[in-house]
Amino acid sequence: MSERQKRTDIHTANVVMRGVNILLVRDPVVARKYMEYKHVPAHVIERVLDYPTLRRMPSAEQLRSEAITPFPPAPDDD
Repeated sequence: MSERQKRTDIHTANVVMRGVNILLVRDPVVARKYMEYKHVPAHVIERVLDYPTLRRMPSAEQLRSEAITPFPPAPDDD
């Protein structure tokens, strides 16, 4: 069976995408704990963390939901 399978579990895909984002801004330990807490199967966590070239591209919807929106500028304290 191929390492890359058709995505059928959208909830898990979204959790994994958030885990990848956590990995990018924190570290693998925090990303792993998050995905374990959200009940992502161990083999999926291993693949995501250990083989980044096998990660699926995020969907357009995932990119929108994971976009970082900056806070508006703080008002001047004059």
